[in-house]
Amino acid sequence: MFDIRQFEVLRAIAVTGSLAGAARRLHYGQPTISYHLGALEAHLGARLVERRPSGAVLTDVGMLVLEHAGFVLDRLEAVEADVEARLSHGVSTLRVGAFGTAASRLLPGALRRATAGTDVRIELTEAEPLELVARTRARSLHCAVIYDIGGEARYGADLHVEALFDDPYRLLLPARHPLAATAGPVDLATLAAEGWIISRGSYDPSDQTLFATCQALGFRPRVVLRSDDYGVIHGFVGAGGAVALVPELALQPGYDTVTRVPVQDVGARSVRFVRPAGPPPPVVERLGAELLAVGRDLHRAYGGAVESTGIPGPGRRR
Repeated sequence: MFDIRQFEVLRAIAVTGSLAGAARRLHYGQPTISYHLGALEAHLGARLVERRPSGAVLTDVGMLVLEHAGFVLDRLEAVEADVEARLSHGVSTLRVGAFGTAASRLLPGALRRATAGTDVRIELTEAEPLELVARTRARSLHCAVIYDIGGEARYGADLHVEALFDDPYRLLLPARHPLAATAGPVDLATLAAEGWIISRGSYDPSDQTLFATCQALGFRPRVVLRSDDYGVIHGFVGAGGAVALVPELALQPGYDTVTRVPVQDVGARSVRFVRPAGPPPPVVERLGAELLAVGRDLHRAYGGAVESTGIPGPGRRR
């Protein structure tokens, strides 16, 4: 039967190039090194190490055994790290979900700070809010960042929900549009003849807001493009082909566009942090606190803004 110490000895010989070096590395006496090496060679019926005046090198068979031994030792070290992370932080792998723009703009810094100094690994799932809520409820996710799905009653008592910030809707115009020269708010009624870009799905809150507002103004938006990619949306608007209503979080620099606040109250989508009800693992609690801090900063940044350059980076319409 194999002994893990035999694998450790073989790897130490390969790393140090001698039995004496392996003894120093493992804090063993050299007779102990020779004993474990001899036992491994006897068990396999093959010579694994060639001793030379200048040290020791692994034979071809020794290199083959080392490859397997390395895998075994790495897995054992992973077990130790996972147990330590679970005991210290509640999880060894943090499974977190988010909609696209949150995944690229909100989570990276918050996750880095929440997991700093730990061995916790991160698995990120990017999906729509309804799917993320379902997966969090089923506990296949530890937590998720979503935008509002229609009131607290939709979540249920089995979920803990925290509001992070309100992400206001902005009007995206071509930079050469006549209204772009006006710094103040824009009346959506003046855009009744324009072509609009909306999402490909039927749920997107910005689309629901757009259609409800335009209906109250007496017109229905003329849809010229459907896309869920905010880079595509910015590109088409910048080319002069359409206008769009997008959340502040999704605004991107580098395009020939301007943003304006609509005269009408088009509201905002509420960005929230959800997790199963009950005491959370410590790392989930830290992530929630980090996201709340980010939300406070964004709330201050968004307050009263008439024009914005957005937050850099590509993103899908989520």
